[in-house]
Amino acid sequence: MKAKPKIGPTHDTAFFNDIQAVFEKYPDVAKNYSIDYIGGVVDVMGVDLDRQVGMSTVRDGEIVTKYADRSSGRNPGPPPEEEGCFRWALRAGEWVCVTYMTIPPPT
Repeated sequence: MKAKPKIGPTHDTAFFNDIQAVFEKYPDVAKNYSIDYIGGVVDVMGVDLDRQVGMSTVRDGEIVTKYADRSSGRNPGPPPEEEGCFRWALRAGEWVCVTYMTIPPPT
């Protein structure tokens, strides 16, 4: 069994201290964000976030995310019926969307 990664504020202390300073500087904006360890998706599911993008939807009270190849470019936009990006990653100095939230069609 693969060892659990050492992550979070107790392991990446300097990084989290800097993030905390930003959150404290912008409290009204910070309340809308959280830190997400996306390495779990990469490690467990074998997702390549440079090549793939997540598309999440809410079904029966659960968030379901499927990963698919990006259709074009590094940061494709969602179709018009979708809400947009809710998870970003910094890649080569550029913020790239790695997961979009979709709105299911009305039933």
